[in-house]
Amino acid sequence: MDKYDVIVIGAGYGGASVAALLAKAGKRVALVDKTPKPAGKVQWLDRRGYKIEAFGAVGIPALNSRFHELVDTLGVADRVEFIIPEGNSMAQLFYKPHDGPWRKMVTGLRPELGPEEVDNLKRTLGVGDADLMAMGAVYGAAMAVTDDELSALDDVSFADWLKPFNLPKVMADHLGMSMNALFVVSTDKLAASEAVFTLKQMIMGGVGRYQKGGFGRVAEVCADYVVENGGSYLSRETVTQILVEDGRVVGVETKAGKRLYAKAVISNAGIQPTVLKLAGAEHFPEDYVARVKALEPSLSIAGCRYVLDKPVFEGAFVNIFGESGAIDDANWARMTQGEWPEVPPIVIDVETAFDPEMSPIPGHQIANFQIFVSADPKSPMAEEAIARADRVINELYPELHKHIVRREPYGPRMISSLSRDSVLPGMGGEAVGLGQIVGQIGRHKPSPRTPLPGLYLVGCDAGGRGAGTHQAVDSGFHVAAMVADDLA
Repeated sequence: MDKYDVIVIGAGYGGASVAALLAKAGKRVALVDKTPKPAGKVQWLDRRGYKIEAFGAVGIPALNSRFHELVDTLGVADRVEFIIPEGNSMAQLFYKPHDGPWRKMVTGLRPELGPEEVDNLKRTLGVGDADLMAMGAVYGAAMAVTDDELSALDDVSFADWLKPFNLPKVMADHLGMSMNALFVVSTDKLAASEAVFTLKQMIMGGVGRYQKGGFGRVAEVCADYVVENGGSYLSRETVTQILVEDGRVVGVETKAGKRLYAKAVISNAGIQPTVLKLAGAEHFPEDYVARVKALEPSLSIAGCRYVLDKPVFEGAFVNIFGESGAIDDANWARMTQGEWPEVPPIVIDVETAFDPEMSPIPGHQIANFQIFVSADPKSPMAEEAIARADRVINELYPELHKHIVRREPYGPRMISSLSRDSVLPGMGGEAVGLGQIVGQIGRHKPSPRTPLPGLYLVGCDAGGRGAGTHQAVDSGFHVAAMVADDLA
């Protein structure tokens, strides 16, 4: 019989971080994941020597992040090289008015702009000095928000928080698209507390933290740490059931028929798959099950991974949008009905701009474009979205098709296969997990400690705050402390 103190289901950043932190606390941990390597949706895929990341990722803050704190806490900072982007041309913005040509600007990855960048921003967005002062007021307000004021914003949408600043639509859309990319939800639903917290982190610590060897490198180090400290890391091992005896969790069973036993099970598989499938709704109070079923996922992304035989995309990040604007509720409703804007919001992440060694051939470029789609793995929306994004990108980069070594489309079906099972209609392919929306954040967010004794949640569905993987690691810290206390 395989006995542990803790079993962690899923080696995404929430699962990998909580497993390593509990191993450091002296617990014998089993980290179990259905995919070949740690890091969940940001693991890299081997394509004939090219280390292509499964999906795009961004790190906020770039400096002094929870990632830095994690490797320092574990004593493994020497195993991870963080890459902090430098220079004033790391980010590009393309904007297209309805009746005009494309406009382009390049910037660095911090909010402050030099005189030339200010002039480029005014030209690109068609705004004036007063508009820039209004944007400055947004940043100033974000920096001035106290923790208590931030908590009060759990019940305010980012779109509503932004209204008093009277930004011109194009600037609100520019900022809104950044929030779309970070949280993958509508700006009308995004909780202002999460958006303002992350905006404050961007101002203080910049954007674009990366790790040499791929964005998943810290998760890989965490899995190694678990093994080095007396635990187990089981890859390609799918958990099919959380075992319950006498009203409490006692372990898990895998698809291969293996049974692992522990005093606590922590799931990074998503709250809905965990409660409704792995453990079973019959083990929870009816009102809790009803709440779990009603929780909304984030949206999803579709796109293409490219290997190119020469650099085509400039910089590290490219944002593309048009006069129709960012994803708000109205735009999203039209898109789901097949009424697409001329230029839907598109984000391009250029992996080799951070780490050229991800390509085995010097000078080759690895890039990934992303466009917002339904979280339903069965939705046909992804194919249409990719086709529309292709047309826009090929208009901006007409030489692109000549340099494609590999083109690999993806969508919510693949996201689900790497992370969370689809257990409710329209869900499973969500890019982030639960949507960080009003009604699901702060005091409204599910507790990491479930009503079923011995069962906990970790990752973007419980216990953390911030954008993307940073939220997951933040959750790992909180949940590790909670479980360690409970097991003491």
